[in-house]
Amino acid sequence: MTQEPKPEDDADRLARAQHGDRAAFDQLLGPHIPAIRRLLRRMVGHPEDTADLLQATLLRAYLAIASFRGEAKLSTWLLTIATRVALDHLRTHRLAADAKMQLRDHVHATAALSAERRHLSQSGEVDFDVREHIAFCFSCVGRSLPPDEQAALVLRDVLELSNDEAAGVLDVSTSVLRHRLAHARTTMQTTYEGLCRLVSKEGVCYQCTGLRETFSPQHRGPEIPVLAELGDAPEGAWRRRLTVVNAVDPDAGTAQRFHDFLWRALKQLELT
Repeated sequence: MTQEPKPEDDADRLARAQHGDRAAFDQLLGPHIPAIRRLLRRMVGHPEDTADLLQATLLRAYLAIASFRGEAKLSTWLLTIATRVALDHLRTHRLAADAKMQLRDHVHATAALSAERRHLSQSGEVDFDVREHIAFCFSCVGRSLPPDEQAALVLRDVLELSNDEAAGVLDVSTSVLRHRLAHARTTMQTTYEGLCRLVSKEGVCYQCTGLRETFSPQHRGPEIPVLAELGDAPEGAWRRRLTVVNAVDPDAGTAQRFHDFLWRALKQLELT
């Protein structure tokens, strides 16, 4: 079993990293990389963009480590850098709230994409998991928010930071953080009311059901979860969706290849 590094070990690594020791820097940051990547993946979605932004975050951290004075925890300092890197990217890469519907039409209308989708769903190499698709949808719809609001939402509701921690990462007051978070939640809930058929019978998107049925029965994964119950307030469906999203690892799911394909197709659509 791997032992947790002792505080004095981290202090020594930090001192050496601040004097340019790259090996010490790598050892110091290693345990924090999964959380950084999770933040970036949830905010950006696209696998190659996530990898590029992770490298940009690590480079910024390496160049700035000499100025780290410990006013905040190292983990918070790193999430702050990662969030700023993500925000720089997202300010020029927002998506429309109905991007998933546009994506569906784009895949159907593009022969190469349509063929790749059929291969992934029918080859038996990928198992669909509707929970992973709900998480994909969450990131996709989230990218239609103003980036500062999306960051507040991911930090609080996905990474589950406290209000104080999230406000510190975003360098805003807790009152500003709460305002952004409330607006983001309301916008997302309203969007899902009009979009998601798992939330509202009037929702136009039934992609979860439609995609699941393209897979053979033995590769369809779990049943579609109930996100909204009769008489439910929007907050009820929202909490159930968050439970699903937070239980999913976007980098290690059975349908990861399929959703990476969707993110790449979505980027093609974004660039057209």
